[in-house]
Amino acid sequence: MNGLSLLNPIDATRLRKETQRIYEVCDGCRRCFNLCPSFNTLLDGIDSYEGDVAKLTQADHHRIVDECYYCKLCYNHCPYTPPHQYALDFPRLMIAWKKHLATTRGVSWRDRWLIKTDVLGTIGSALAPLINRLLGVRVLRLIGEAVAGVHRDRHVLNFSSETFARWWSRRGGAQVAEAGARKVALFGSCLVNYQASDVGKATVQVLEKNGVHVVMPEQRCCGMPSFDIGDTASIQQAAAANVASFLPWVERGYDIVVPTASCSLMWKREYPEVVGGEAVKKAAERTFDVCEYLMKLRRDGLLATDFQKSPGRVAYQIPCHLRDQNIGFKSKELMECAGAQVDVIEKCSGHDGAWSAKTEFFPLSMKIAGKAVRAIEQAPADFVASDCPLAGLQLDQAGASAHTGGKASLHPIQIVRDAYGLPSTGL
Repeated sequence: MNGLSLLNPIDATRLRKETQRIYEVCDGCRRCFNLCPSFNTLLDGIDSYEGDVAKLTQADHHRIVDECYYCKLCYNHCPYTPPHQYALDFPRLMIAWKKHLATTRGVSWRDRWLIKTDVLGTIGSALAPLINRLLGVRVLRLIGEAVAGVHRDRHVLNFSSETFARWWSRRGGAQVAEAGARKVALFGSCLVNYQASDVGKATVQVLEKNGVHVVMPEQRCCGMPSFDIGDTASIQQAAAANVASFLPWVERGYDIVVPTASCSLMWKREYPEVVGGEAVKKAAERTFDVCEYLMKLRRDGLLATDFQKSPGRVAYQIPCHLRDQNIGFKSKELMECAGAQVDVIEKCSGHDGAWSAKTEFFPLSMKIAGKAVRAIEQAPADFVASDCPLAGLQLDQAGASAHTGGKASLHPIQIVRDAYGLPSTGL
C-alpha cells in the first residue's frame, strides 16, 4: 500500500488518504459486491452518500473494519492488486485500520483474550471433561454472552484431554527412520494441538504411510488470530519464535508441512510480508499444506496408492485461506486419488476463529455459512470436508451435517487416512 507499513506506527493522515484512494477504486469496480459484509457496508454507504466517498463517517469506517474477518478473498478477486499501478491490497488496509483503532479506540479484554489460543487451549485441555460439559450448559452460555460478549449459540470444538503434542510424545515420536529423502517438520497448529487432535494424528499416519520421517519441533500459535486486533508485534514475535525453531530442520533438508490452511498461509505469505528477512523467506519456500505435499509426492511417483476403500462422494469446502495460497485443489485431487467423487464448494464458511464467536457478528457469520450449506444441498454427499476444522464446525452448525446423515465434517487428511484403512486411534 502506498507508504503504509504494518511494521511502524500508523500515520492517521496517510491512512485516511490511502483509504479514500482504495475506496474510490472499489466504488468504480464493485467486483467484490456481496463478497463479504465489509464490502456490502462500504458500497451501500457510498451509495447512500450519492457516490461521494469523502462523506463516509468515522462510524462507517469503523463498521467496515470491524466486519472484516480477514478471509482475503477480495485480494484474489481484485483486478488491481500488485503489480497493477493501483497496487490495491484491501486486506492489508483493514489490518492497518485495526492496528490504528487498537491505539485510538482501544481493545476490549474480550477481544484480547479470544486470540490467546495457546492459553485457552492449555486450560481447556487440562480441564477438558469439565470445560466441554460446561460449554453445553445453556444458563452458563447466557451468562457468558452477557458478561463476555461470546454468543450463546456459538458451537465450539471440544477440547482434547490428550493434546496432539502429548499423543506424539506418548507414541514415541517418529515411526519412520530419518535415513530416507522424505523428511518433514510438522507444524501442528494450536487448533490441532488442543482441539482437532485427530487431524494431527491422521496427518502423521498418512505421512508415515508414505515413508516420510516426521519430527515435531517446539512451536507456538502461528499468530493469525492477532490480525483480528491489528497486533502485528505479536505476529512478529510468533514468527521469530517459530522460524527459529524450524529453520535448523529446514537447513537439514526437511520440509515444513502444515495441516491447517490459516497456519500454512501465515508461514508462506504473512511471515515474509509482515516480518521479512532471509531466514523467514527460506522457511516460507519450504512450507507446504499437507495435501499439497502429498500431491507433490504423487507427482514424483512416490504416493502410496494401496487404498483399501473408497470414501464415496465428498462435498469439499475449500477454505478461503487455502484459496489465497494459489496452489489449486490439492485436497480434492488427493481425495480423488483415494477413489472419492469430489464436489468443490467455493463458498466461505464465515467462521474466522474469534470473529464469529462475538455476539455482534455471530448472526452475520451464520448468514455467510448459509451460502455454503445451500451449495452442499445441491451436491448430495456421504461426507462434508474442509481443510479448516473451524470451517467444518461452522458448516455443521449451519446445517451441512443434516445432509450427510448427521456425520460431522472431516478434514481431507482424515478421509484419506480412512481410505488407506489406517486405524482412527492414530497409533
